[in-house]
Amino acid sequence: MRKKNAKRLHYIAPYTSDDAQPAEDGWLPLAHFIQTIEDDTKEDTDDQGFYDGDGNTETVLNGRSEVWNFSGFYDPEDPAQELLAGLRRKTNDDERKIWHKIVETNGDTVIGVAKAMEIKAGGGDATDYEDFEGHLDFVQAPKVTPAVPKS
Repeated sequence: MRKKNAKRLHYIAPYTSDDAQPAEDGWLPLAHFIQTIEDDTKEDTDDQGFYDGDGNTETVLNGRSEVWNFSGFYDPEDPAQELLAGLRRKTNDDERKIWHKIVETNGDTVIGVAKAMEIKAGGGDATDYEDFEGHLDFVQAPKVTPAVPKS
């Protein structure tokens, strides 16, 4: 069954430490005036061949960076947008950290610490609404909790 992207829910929350995951009511939905959220994950790979193989190369995964791009229109009164916009002038990596939670369309929950990068809150053509965009880059592999099966 096909599912609409809007059914995948994204939330953010302020970061204090890796051990201080937000309470359930502390998550802010990243949704208001957001038109696009897309997976822009990057994988670092090498093609390598080994003497115990057949002489052909195989692709080896060296690392993976999960990145979620977002874009839409800026509303400074939206709590999630206000949180992200407040980070745009921070120049220290640790000051850009936030919590990012994704509830997948199948109900799985993905939670981890991310950095808010390339944040743009405002700007654009004179006749357009203000732009809002950036990306959330998990700093390590997020924790995935499978959905509870329906009985």
